[in-house]
Amino acid sequence: MKVRLVLISLCISSLSASAAGPDISGWSITVKGGPAFPVMGDFSGSAAEQSTTTTDPDGNEVVTGNSANILGLDWSDAYDDFLDLAIEIDFWEGPTRSLYLGLSRTMASGKNATLGSFNGSNVTATFSDYSDTGIYAGFRWGLGNSGWIKSLISVQAGATIIDSIDADVTNIPNVTSIAFYQRSTVFSGGVFISVILTPLDFLEVGIESGFRYQTAPKGDNSQIDLLGLQGINSEGDLGLVPVRILATIKF
Repeated sequence: MKVRLVLISLCISSLSASAAGPDISGWSITVKGGPAFPVMGDFSGSAAEQSTTTTDPDGNEVVTGNSANILGLDWSDAYDDFLDLAIEIDFWEGPTRSLYLGLSRTMASGKNATLGSFNGSNVTATFSDYSDTGIYAGFRWGLGNSGWIKSLISVQAGATIIDSIDADVTNIPNVTSIAFYQRSTVFSGGVFISVILTPLDFLEVGIESGFRYQTAPKGDNSQIDLLGLQGINSEGDLGLVPVRILATIKF
């Protein structure tokens, strides 16, 4: 009878430990990376400008200003192949609850796009590659746990430094390159959900997705205003959906 009671107690203890998940109180380091997809925000705005024709005292026509019809672009028009990378350090307050700090890097390839027309000529632009570096802090907690499989939700906020953005352009007289945005520090925030496997006590692997938003960089008007295209760089906020594979080492 005593042996049965001991066996039953051991089984109950084993099930309870399995439901609680692995003991990961302490520190962990996570590396993650994968593609990201722009789903929100405009890269640049539109502008329309008409030249003015007047007649001087000698009867000659004088044309002032430029005729322009510039189209607004979203981020997928200007950039392709977004890649989102991050490294994070967590302090775990329990098996599925942590505070964390992270460093991120996002890159994308500049594309060739039609900007519109300028003085009757079609204008195309080839954008410089995009890159930013972010630092952030967040809180993570569990949504569910079934033995060595668990799901977590993460909420974070921080600052992102966006490198300057410009474009090589065609068919604008005396201009071969236009500056769009200055190197800027912007606010960023995000919400992510991850599904985690724990194949070993010290190792976790999984997949994560969610939404990251950052505010617009500061426009560079050194050339745009001179061309009469004010306002096309007053956009620039960006919402991304990353899909990242992750690996975590626990201490």
